[in-house]
Amino acid sequence: MTAPHPPSSRQRLRLFVWVALAVAVVGEGGHRLFDAYGSTIGHHAFHIVMVGGASLLFVALAAYDIHRNGRPRFTWRLSSH
Repeated sequence: MTAPHPPSSRQRLRLFVWVALAVAVVGEGGHRLFDAYGSTIGHHAFHIVMVGGASLLFVALAAYDIHRNGRPRFTWRLSSH
């Protein structure tokens, strides 16, 4: 059995665009819903939840990338010369 091929850059870009679009649509819908009902606390709580969710998603994706590819290695060095 062979290992599956990693997704191409085009496939990753397409997935990113679809996920970003879905998050934007759901986020804007929730934002307008709280505005329509005049819920100031709900409105601000929604923003906090969106930032928290984005942060958790970033950490999960970074952990998966490190698990899959190992720790990042830098081939360049910083110098003051």
